[in-house]
Amino acid sequence: MTALAESGPSLSATSEKELSSVGRLAIRAAVTSTLFLTQIAYNIGDFPVTMEFVSYAALVVYMLISGHATVSVPTIFLYIATVTCALAAMKLTVLPASSSSLLLLFALYAPFSFRLRAGPDLKAVHEAIQGTFVSATTVIAIIAIAQFAIVNALKVNALTNIYFILPEAIRGGGTYTFLREGGSLVKANGFFLRESADLSLMTALALLIEISTRARFVIIGALAAALLCSFSGSGMLALMLGLVLPRTVGRLPLFVASATTLILVMLMLYYADIPGINNLFFDRLAEINQPGTSGYARYVAPKAMVDLNLHNGGIGMWLGNGGGSYLRSTMLLRVKYEIADPTWAKLTFEYGLLGLALLGSIFAIRVYSSALDVRICNYILFVWVVNSAVLKIQYVLVFWLLTLVPKIPARRNGFGSSAPPSTRNSQ
Repeated sequence: MTALAESGPSLSATSEKELSSVGRLAIRAAVTSTLFLTQIAYNIGDFPVTMEFVSYAALVVYMLISGHATVSVPTIFLYIATVTCALAAMKLTVLPASSSSLLLLFALYAPFSFRLRAGPDLKAVHEAIQGTFVSATTVIAIIAIAQFAIVNALKVNALTNIYFILPEAIRGGGTYTFLREGGSLVKANGFFLRESADLSLMTALALLIEISTRARFVIIGALAAALLCSFSGSGMLALMLGLVLPRTVGRLPLFVASATTLILVMLMLYYADIPGINNLFFDRLAEINQPGTSGYARYVAPKAMVDLNLHNGGIGMWLGNGGGSYLRSTMLLRVKYEIADPTWAKLTFEYGLLGLALLGSIFAIRVYSSALDVRICNYILFVWVVNSAVLKIQYVLVFWLLTLVPKIPARRNGFGSSAPPSTRNSQ
């Protein structure tokens, strides 16, 4: 039975209500920490213990000690194999590595080996998790819209980011980007989030969930407006892929037609040279070939790091160079520009092709065996792979929480049925 809804009939009504309240509180605390408290941390050396990390650990411990978690046997074996390969890489590497980075990876992905135990109310739990995330993100979206207008119109710099007003003792570390390259427009980040890219990815995810579930126009409008105020293409691209990618093999023709139409529309907009459109969006494509820009750092520079590792072959290619070695080894390229660490590049460089395959399998199995709509699954997998999300607790917790409920046959949890089993049997 699940801890996030009422337990079985053997419990008293009072116990059921108390258990359900604890579950709702756990969900709200986890979601709140990922959206509103992400920059509040207690720094232990160079490692910030954020509120998301505390919420993640508390929720995991609660599920384990309450007995409401069930272990995925295939996933636990994949996890053990990942740990074994990662430890071997740390022993064999000659590059600068970090045991703390390795331990963080182990800690973040160990909970992916279990999820909620099957029970009659999992559908309600699933809806509660999605609803809580959408509601909280909508609040952030409204804040972002107001922030964008006030900061850019009235130049109230104090509202640019909560980071600037937090006491240093509880301020999380990090690097922040507020201005567009070559411009003075302050991009919205919802005040509480670190950067505009975080606002873009979170609002796009909430937008896709809302479209797939309740489809309330007011909520969709607020989320879409905040997505535009972020001026970040990360969420827009992931959202388009989530909507366009086929959900079944039979939808492949529709996918090809939709993708072709989208490309044609984008080309028409590009060659139409509508004032403001090219400067705001299409000019970002030119960054791919310009060292020092965010586009180059995210999509081109990481490939150079991976190519360097693969060309060396041997143990490094298959087992990697050890946790934390990616950013510590950028000096090997002798470059002066920033290099991002997207998941696919970081895992390949630090944990090799085997590590990429193993951890990627753990994540994909978790996502696609959940009760989420396939479009949301496609979005989550894409964001995890192409962004710097593998060790970012904010995204790991959101993805873990949204996939907490497994995909269960209708006869066990009522998915897709118009009446409960007792009603159908009496008819």
